[in-house]
Amino acid sequence: MVTWPTAAVLASLEAGVRPPDVVLRRALQSAGCPARLVSVLEGCRWVRGARRIMALMLRHPGCSLGFAVDAIGRVGWMEVLAVARDPRASPAVRRLAERRLLERVGEMSQGERTSLARRAPRSLFPALIQDVSTRTTAALLDNPLFGEMDALRLVSLNPWIDCVRVVLRHATWGRRPAVVDAAVRRKDLPLPVAAGIAVTLSERQRRQLEQSPDLPREFRQVLSQLREHRAARSDCRRVTP
Repeated sequence: MVTWPTAAVLASLEAGVRPPDVVLRRALQSAGCPARLVSVLEGCRWVRGARRIMALMLRHPGCSLGFAVDAIGRVGWMEVLAVARDPRASPAVRRLAERRLLERVGEMSQGERTSLARRAPRSLFPALIQDVSTRTTAALLDNPLFGEMDALRLVSLNPWIDCVRVVLRHATWGRRPAVVDAAVRRKDLPLPVAAGIAVTLSERQRRQLEQSPDLPREFRQVLSQLREHRAARSDCRRVTP
């Protein structure tokens, strides 16, 4: 395959001749692609029908916001996600891509939301944290950008208790004391689940929770019974010859 120098690609476009799409894609992906090439492409009417070309143009720092506003609606959501995640894209275009993704979340299939949650930028977390699908929650927990504060918001704000259970079963976030504490403070957490969590808590955590008036009385009773049971076992060990 003949390789076109970027200068030759630009000269062809300025002469009104459309280079092969594979040549254009290679030029747009090259580190030294000049902003002039993107600017000339923006003036080509045929570009609006070349989805893969537009997707690469959106990720170029020279892409204008005016072109992006139109092009962002002509490419697929995965291409929009690539724009939102690409540090080379201009900040204004990245923000536009993030807003577009937020608008599309409600229209996505479950599989699409799961895929999005796994790779989403932090700006999309507020919407994904309240998604009532356990699959979306599980994917979001493994997002490299997801942190403890996000886990706290999820267990506090997600309306579906099964999503909270997913967090509590997670190898990382389900073991964080602050996350566990936030989970047991939910009034809709089933008592058997809360009791199971109580067994894993430290004595200090259980004592603090037992003294919290905002917790359900039934759960505080479980904590009290657990404390008394452990105290009785400790007494038995001391008196055993």
